[in-house]
Amino acid sequence: MKIISIANQKGGCGKTTTAINLAACLGHLSQRVLLIDMDAQGHASLGFGKCGDELPTLYNVFSGQRSIRDVIQHDVYKNVDLIPGSMALVAAEHHLSDWSQEEELAHLLHPLDVSYDFIIIDCPPALGRLSVNALLASNEVIIPIEMSLFSLDGIERISETIEHLQARRGELLPFKVLPTMVDNRTRISRTFLRKIWERFPDNVLPIMIHHTVRLKESVCYSLPVWAYDSKSNAALDYMRLAEECVKATLPLSLREPLTNYNVIEHTAVMSA
Repeated sequence: MKIISIANQKGGCGKTTTAINLAACLGHLSQRVLLIDMDAQGHASLGFGKCGDELPTLYNVFSGQRSIRDVIQHDVYKNVDLIPGSMALVAAEHHLSDWSQEEELAHLLHPLDVSYDFIIIDCPPALGRLSVNALLASNEVIIPIEMSLFSLDGIERISETIEHLQARRGELLPFKVLPTMVDNRTRISRTFLRKIWERFPDNVLPIMIHHTVRLKESVCYSLPVWAYDSKSNAALDYMRLAEECVKATLPLSLREPLTNYNVIEHTAVMSA
């Protein structure tokens, strides 16, 4: 089982959109997926038509009221289960106030190892106790970044947090940067892509999520973009991301080189 946190304390960068669509695309690849909505806004839950305020959440688990299996909503999408998020998670920070509880989520998820291939965690926008729990439970972090100076600053801050947590737990916590809302027709997108690749040459995913109105439209119907319009650029981008995540779980000898068009775009932008 691989646990991936989708994290960035900068809002509006495509964090929840990425969590929803990565989970859905992994499901389409016949992977068993658990999506955990750890954001009090509960938007990842709404993305699958579930209102977290009406359902038990991780708050009920952290407070000892429920077991983690009791709060799972099954089959919210093809091969995808969900642990909803709601405003109750604000109170969960209180239950995790002790530093000894930093790995509480990791302990809770351990028994689920045989049930899922992937657990995707939509982290809160603040680097509090919930986010620390999510990061320490993870094997990898994906950091979505929109094309703005504020997002670059967000990567710097969360990468510093990841380095700190690595030192505390004594093992690597790899992170990958995912450019989102990319429009290569604009100079500003090309400029920020170049800055990202220059600053994090070893951490940028060979995939980018293109700007398209289809993403916003799919949210209105509580559908992942693959279900709404599988031929749209964003749907194809997220499917490539899911394929890359699955490929990363295979032995090196079985991994095929990535040859999708984003690699070509990467080279074109860097030489522009």
